[in-house]
Amino acid sequence: MMLSILTRNRWCCWLGLLIGMAVLVVGCHRSSPSSDLSATSQDCRLVQHEKGTTEICGQPQSVAALSPHILDSILALGVQPAAYAESKNLNLKIFDQPKEQIPYIGKWVTTQPIALGDRKSPSLECLAQLKPDLILGEDWLTGDSYALLSQIAPTLLFTDTQADGTQAWQKDIPEIAKALDKEDKAEQLLASFPQQIETARSALQSVIAAYPRILLISSDLTSYTSIAPDSTTGRLLQEIGFDVVRIEGVESEAEISFEALPQLKADIIIVLSWDEALLFDPEDEVKAKWDKNPLLSSMPAAKADRVYFVDYQLWGSNIRGPLTDRLILEALPDLLLSSVRGN
Repeated sequence: MMLSILTRNRWCCWLGLLIGMAVLVVGCHRSSPSSDLSATSQDCRLVQHEKGTTEICGQPQSVAALSPHILDSILALGVQPAAYAESKNLNLKIFDQPKEQIPYIGKWVTTQPIALGDRKSPSLECLAQLKPDLILGEDWLTGDSYALLSQIAPTLLFTDTQADGTQAWQKDIPEIAKALDKEDKAEQLLASFPQQIETARSALQSVIAAYPRILLISSDLTSYTSIAPDSTTGRLLQEIGFDVVRIEGVESEAEISFEALPQLKADIIIVLSWDEALLFDPEDEVKAKWDKNPLLSSMPAAKADRVYFVDYQLWGSNIRGPLTDRLILEALPDLLLSSVRGN
């Protein structure tokens, strides 16, 4: 009799666990209507990514984007997300107002994607409930979860890190586009980029001539400060023709003390501002800290009003993609031309 009771209790525990898991999955709010890729052997192609080569057939209709960089890339290719993982967990179930909820590139989102939480640990439960046609992510963020992700849907993990260590969407956009059956759109993006650079270069010629050396600082001006020549903005400024300040023998993004900053000769300083408590728009808080620091506010560029504060989320390396580059290149003239006005 006692054995029977123990056996029954054990089964009840297992049943409770299974019910709990089911409730957790249902808690992800909604499922995606199943999509028919209608694939034939002619529709299939092999896509290379950081975990190997995966065969993708047809044109995926339900795509999960596991980071801002991936979201930027697929939006630029004309694909809308069914699910999305932001750079931090916003405690949302759905991005029902993506223009306001997704910084900078949300205005291009026309769907209401399921929120997957943090890009470093996207919700596997929500993905399992969604059953997407395709999962796209970055290897450095979700590489350890590749096996689990691949059990949910075909998963491709990419890197945009180039041979010189800088990150650029040109590195992985061809294969991302191949996975989405949007290779012609990727070719258009790659072909139009040089003209975007030339337009910005032409608009900023007077600034390049007068103030060529630009120092990029990544900081919250409280806990951590580094120079960021290899950030998205640093890469674009170099392509435009500016001399982006580096420290010989010091790795990009390495921490640097406030006392060392005045030793760096710079005509212009751009502070890539961030705050752990804010997803975006921390510039006012960081500027206030700068103004209160006698060492920083006495730097020659600061005295000449040539220190500019921008959001790391866009201008640093959080998003990174064709849309990010476009937004920065369009904003740079308005930001920097004040340096030469009135001279």
